[in-house]
Amino acid sequence: MQQNAVRLGYFLAISLLLSALFYFFASNWPVLSRWEKIGVSTSVLVLFYLFSYVATLVLKRHTFLSNWLLVAGGLAFGISVALLGQIYNSHADSYMLFVVWLIPNLLFAIVSRYQPFYVISYVLAHLALCFFLQPSVIHVVRDGYWWFMVYWLIALGNLLLFWLAASERLKSRPLYYLSFLVFQLALFCSSFVEVYGGLPELLYLVIGGVLFFGFLKWMPNRVLLIVTSTMLALFLLAQFFWFMFEHYSEGFFLIGLLAAVGIVWGAVAAMKWLKRQAASQDSRWVRFFQEAFTVLVTLVAATIGAVSLAGFLFLVIGDDDTVIYFLFFLSLIGLLVPVFSEQKMNGTVRYTLITMGCMIGVATSLYLDGYYWVVLLAGLCVAWTITGGIPTKLLTQFVFLFILYFKLGDWRNTHDLVLAIIFVSQMAMYLLPSLPNALRNSSLGYGLLSLLVLTESNQWGVAWNVAISLVYFVISTYLVYRTMHRKDRVSFAIALGFWFAFLLMKYYDLLWSLLHKSISLLLLSIVFFAISYWFDRSEKSEWEAAKPALFAQKRFAFLLIILLQLVLIGYQIVSSETILTQGRAIKLKLEPIDPRSLLQGDYVRLGYTISTLEQENISDMDSKIQVVLRPQADGVYDYSGYYAQNGVWNRAYQMQPDDVTINGNVIGSSQVEYGIESYFVPEGTGLEVERSAKFAQVRVSKKGDAILESLSAQ
Repeated sequence: MQQNAVRLGYFLAISLLLSALFYFFASNWPVLSRWEKIGVSTSVLVLFYLFSYVATLVLKRHTFLSNWLLVAGGLAFGISVALLGQIYNSHADSYMLFVVWLIPNLLFAIVSRYQPFYVISYVLAHLALCFFLQPSVIHVVRDGYWWFMVYWLIALGNLLLFWLAASERLKSRPLYYLSFLVFQLALFCSSFVEVYGGLPELLYLVIGGVLFFGFLKWMPNRVLLIVTSTMLALFLLAQFFWFMFEHYSEGFFLIGLLAAVGIVWGAVAAMKWLKRQAASQDSRWVRFFQEAFTVLVTLVAATIGAVSLAGFLFLVIGDDDTVIYFLFFLSLIGLLVPVFSEQKMNGTVRYTLITMGCMIGVATSLYLDGYYWVVLLAGLCVAWTITGGIPTKLLTQFVFLFILYFKLGDWRNTHDLVLAIIFVSQMAMYLLPSLPNALRNSSLGYGLLSLLVLTESNQWGVAWNVAISLVYFVISTYLVYRTMHRKDRVSFAIALGFWFAFLLMKYYDLLWSLLHKSISLLLLSIVFFAISYWFDRSEKSEWEAAKPALFAQKRFAFLLIILLQLVLIGYQIVSSETILTQGRAIKLKLEPIDPRSLLQGDYVRLGYTISTLEQENISDMDSKIQVVLRPQADGVYDYSGYYAQNGVWNRAYQMQPDDVTINGNVIGSSQVEYGIESYFVPEGTGLEVERSAKFAQVRVSKKGDAILESLSAQ
């Protein structure tokens, strides 16, 4: 067990070190020059690979450490690429950043067949795709046919990947589930694109139905079946709400109520038929069907029933207050009667009524003044205590905490106090060994979530925020080790997930600087390394024989990939420096906005007067364009009225001595982006730049490539 603690310690130490580097470079510390930043980032990249190789020679019993350092090097390469984008003001979160980052990681995955590289490559590929489709800096307009095609391409690509993983041609369980989930999401999104009449909806229903019965009978899989059932339920609910907004009337809601009753009645009949056939069926098939069908029916019928009942009463009675009071007391009946009749009532009917009661109870108690919410909390406590069903306990637990946070937190604005109460109460429940594992795990999740949200509080200042953050880190780290020691895989996954969620959320926490957070994480990384090394040295038992480290097996191939990374970095540096030293300097008028990049820190988003080509209507979208800029009387360059696409000018053009041609991409009928729409600034200075910056100093090469050099007030 101590060996597992050592492994975990090294893993957390490497994670903290990478986070520290990420935070440090994102802070854009102005003390370092651009060459110093490049030198530091490249040195860190090389050191990760060097330590990975040395570990294969010195720490032969710790092959995992060499492999993890190799993965860390692949991630550090992405940080270096992002840093170059920051230094040379390339697009914030540009899809090309992720493409360049993807290439060597994908090669690592192909050569090593190591699962972390598979997952990293998959995530990077989809991040590149997301930022290509929806850039963070510019707004691109595309029609529904384009989006429908893209969603289907994503779905088919992931379906192919899922088939490869399912047939074990690609041996990766993470990609097996990830590809199926993204396939479902892409297919789901495609069903809402308004093209080809009702074809997208019909296609989704047909494919969803085939998948449902496929994972039910032909290739039984509980996880994929429940995912498919949930997505089908969400699709049906979305269609219901769309029809509701289109046909809002008493008749529609009455039909909705009858439909909810019909769905439940049909489900009950199906369950009875299934029991009669159970003797001749595989018991696993029966169990899968019951779980998936219950999820599907409960979610759809309860939502349709609750919305239809409320809508019908509002339209028929007309007095909103009377309807809300009536619905509130009706929700108590729907919640408690099924619980007290648990032994006599059909399970599908019971879960549907309880879910309807919770939905209506939440909506009405949030609206009503007074202490009606306390009555609902009492009803939830009674239901939780009496019921023996785990799903009912999980549902009532969630609703209880939801109401408690919003209603009690609104009382004198005590949300932080309520979060502390939730944390203490849920952690106490988690520590009760008598509770079922499902309830203990849900309590662990709610407890850590409440404390994580509390770390974002700015009500009591920086010192309070730092103290709570430290408490959270200590508790989450303790829980990671505790759950690992107890071999509780679900609880371990929850604790580790929240541990990493903390590192991610602190990036967007503006109360204390990225630089200070980077230093804190670096110190913690050193502590984790030291403690893990001490435990490692004190371990008396022999370590299990392990396979040779990846670097030892594929040394030559890995060296070539590392060399490729250095070449990619060098190429970006040389090409950017060439433009800065040899490019022509021009001055442009701009209009900035201030956000934060996913990877590269604070930046100012820029819009130029040349971003809109006045009185032009360019039909060829997503195409390259060369725009001619010409200096005005005040020395500021502006659109001259001339542009070329594929070597063809929009009108006869005679070059002037001071003309500058700049390359761009068409993103609208008259909109162009030039790759200079982001200007990275030291953390916390974005608002000052936004107020003062009026012009941009840009360098344009002879080929038309541009780099944003600086901003100025005049």
